[in-house]
Amino acid sequence: CLQTSVRGEDCIALKVYPYDWQLYAYAETEYWPYEEYTTHLGSTKDEPTSKDFGEFMKDREEFKMSKNMRQMQRMMGNNNDD
Repeated sequence: CLQTSVRGEDCIALKVYPYDWQLYAYAETEYWPYEEYTTHLGSTKDEPTSKDFGEFMKDREEFKMSKNMRQMQRMMGNNNDD
């Protein structure tokens, strides 16, 4: 198991023989910001780097904004789910 922080997000990678590395990131729920869930980002054959996590995260809707920006948006009551 590999744990890292990428772009302020907590991430983990698991390597279970005979499969490739499986990359996950924690994201907050919209309903309760202090509760997180894991979301599968993708897989790599070699041990993942921060760049690998970043490449997968940049295309995911839940990571379009930084963690700090998402927290500020929730505090201000702004939600783009209109």
